[in-house]
Amino acid sequence: MESLMKLLTKTAIIFALATPASTILAADFYETINASPGEKLNLATHSGSIRIRTHNEDSVIVDVDVSGKHEDEFTVTVDRRGDEIVVLGEKENRNSWNGLNVKFDVVVPKNFELTLRTAGGSIDIDDLEGNVEANTSGGSISVGDIIGDIDLHTSGGSIRTDNIYGEIDAHTSGGSIDVTFAQQPSENASLTTSGGSIRASFPENVAIDIDASTSGGRVKSEFEVDGRVKKQSIRGQINGGGPQIDLRTSGGSVSIYKK
Repeated sequence: MESLMKLLTKTAIIFALATPASTILAADFYETINASPGEKLNLATHSGSIRIRTHNEDSVIVDVDVSGKHEDEFTVTVDRRGDEIVVLGEKENRNSWNGLNVKFDVVVPKNFELTLRTAGGSIDIDDLEGNVEANTSGGSISVGDIIGDIDLHTSGGSIRTDNIYGEIDAHTSGGSIDVTFAQQPSENASLTTSGGSIRASFPENVAIDIDASTSGGRVKSEFEVDGRVKKQSIRGQINGGGPQIDLRTSGGSVSIYKK
């Protein structure tokens, strides 16, 4: 996978080659863009947290709050390219980040696709029908009530998901992972962390293939597993088997619970 900074740079280049976009240099940014269900938001920022909520309107609302030292050097650019709305947050002087606080609050139609990238903050998404790709280098990721596939990556925080109806790929290098499956998974899931524990909760009647292992803790399951069960690994079937669920950690325990 490309580094987050490379992805952010690519997004900036796309802006330069595209048709002229609206760029605003301001401490507080607010803009409403016409949008249709099923379209996509591509948001990339060199700093700041991202919070996504949904509504039943045909619009995307971008509300950015910037405060602190050098707040007047942060720019927000909004552009439309076909069925994609692209938002870019940049700081003119990238050598002076200290004391800068940036918050993106975005509202999208309930049926929407998301690609989110930040180099310095958390990501929070709730109540969406669409696929999600979220990447942060410096914060946690929390998603809930998503009908769609999710791809989550963080280098410096935890990951929490609740009520996901789709394929899950979650990876963190510096935190724990807590995932709750609202119903029988219809797709595979892969959860990996290099520096924390993993907690996965399933309905009592779930039918899955499970492959869980740790290098620095223990693996435990409230379900009976038909297969190989060891102190640091479990591999087998639960309730006859089903979609593949992979759980991997190098620095913590793995716990599999009934919800």
